Amino acid sequence: MINTMKTYKYGWLALIVCQAVLLSGCTSALWEKERFARYHWPANPPNLRLFYSEPARDVLAEYDEVSEGTTTVQRRAYWLEPNALAVAAERQPLFVPVTNVQDLVVVPVTDNLTNLPPSAYQGPYAVVSANGQSFSLCLGQKEPTVYRLPMYFTSSGQRVKQVLLTPLAVVTDVTVVGGVVSWFVFAYTDAYRCLEPKSQR
Repeated sequence: MINTMKTYKYGWLALIVCQAVLLSGCTSALWEKERFARYHWPANPPNLRLFYSEPARDVLAEYDEVSEGTTTVQRRAYWLEPNALAVAAERQPLFVPVTNVQDLVVVPVTDNLTNLPPSAYQGPYAVVSANGQSFSLCLGQKEPTVYRLPMYFTSSGQRVKQVLLTPLAVVTDVTVVGGVVSWFVFAYTDAYRCLEPKSQR
């Protein structure tokens, strides 16, 4: 009987320790990707402008960006093809300065399918989505290619803050786990003593 109770007691203690470790997640929460990070996304409307470069055979996109924690609107520019994978993965693209675009060919942009370029126009044009977060690049009879505008997180001093706060988070986790385990050790030991025959005490 006593051996069975001991096995039962230690099994419950092991379970409580595991639960305490899993539930006291201050340290893991501190190192989440979005912690202390700033989110950036296209303004609505994004005021999108596109320019085609014949030498680069690529399209330069300019748009207005807004960011979490500020009301400032920032003008951004990036080349579509080299940054396609980064934008699709919600990573920051390689932005380029918004400079003189006189040597580039303007690509017509519309946000209304009823306001398309004249039928005689044979070049590329773009249609912005209703939510302003993507656009379709169209050329002749080809299937339109959909491009998302950049939406991404930046660290904003994230690593330094995480390193500085990690010791405090670890202490909190250890305190929680230690407190829970100590309470259950005391409770189970006391209960066990009450049930143990007096001759074995």
